[in-house]
Amino acid sequence: MNQNNSTDNYADEIDLRDLFKIIWDKKLFIGTLTSIAAIISVIYALNMPNVYSSSSLLAPTSQDDSLSSKLGGLSGLAGLAGVNLPSGNISNSQIAVKRIQSLEFFSTYFLPNIELENLMAVKRWLPNENTLIYDEALYDKSSKKWVRKASYPKKVKPSDQESFKEYKKLLDITQDELTGLVYISITHISPIIAKEWLDIIIYNINESMRELDKKDAQNAINFLNESTKTIKIQSIKEVLSRLLEAQMQTLMLASSNKSYVFKKINSPIVSEDKSGPNRSLICILGTLLGLILSLLIVFTQSFTRTSKS
Repeated sequence: MNQNNSTDNYADEIDLRDLFKIIWDKKLFIGTLTSIAAIISVIYALNMPNVYSSSSLLAPTSQDDSLSSKLGGLSGLAGLAGVNLPSGNISNSQIAVKRIQSLEFFSTYFLPNIELENLMAVKRWLPNENTLIYDEALYDKSSKKWVRKASYPKKVKPSDQESFKEYKKLLDITQDELTGLVYISITHISPIIAKEWLDIIIYNINESMRELDKKDAQNAINFLNESTKTIKIQSIKEVLSRLLEAQMQTLMLASSNKSYVFKKINSPIVSEDKSGPNRSLICILGTLLGLILSLLIVFTQSFTRTSKS
């Protein structure tokens, strides 16, 4: 039994010696391929433009100010009167986070307030001149026309759906389940544009949610006023009166509160420090990849020759 173990250990030692011998014999090839990979990764990293992130920490408005909290207790009474009200299970801030990530919000509130070429065709940013350089194969700045070659389903000018995919890459938004605080950031080649775009998102999510709630409240008020004229039962009239009061409060809140869904704890800023790329990490990973690839090639060739012989 001991003799077999010693034989196995001896075989393992021979195998390891063979591997080291293969590496030593092919050290020039391994070193060359690894060096090439390192040089390529360095060139790639140096040619990557800096990107900057602008971020903000947002707090949901008080639950007492939300539409759901004001009307949730009246849902049962509203059902008797034929009016559907929010149940209160989902807060306005949760809805707002999902709306920011939606194509509808992007197309309706974000895209009309930016220049599309700054999203889809920017190549570099010159900080000293605060000038954007565009990819000439995509966009002609002098004529302000899209010149890229595109085949179906893409178009010469990027569609809302194609642009939305790029928007989602630049957007980072998360909400803490315990506190409800929302962290949101936008990343762009230009720190100035990153800050401007984040301001656009925060402003428009507050405005869009305000307008939706105002519209719903006004429609409900119109319906309740009409219903009050035709209903004769006193108990139903009392229900309608309470509903009407709640809707008037909602309409007043939506009209007066500037930070309707989110209040800024930290406002967006123009960042002086880049958020990426991590050039040193790219160089290290590129070099390691070259080393691994060279070893795989050397071992594959060696074992192939051994098996044939």
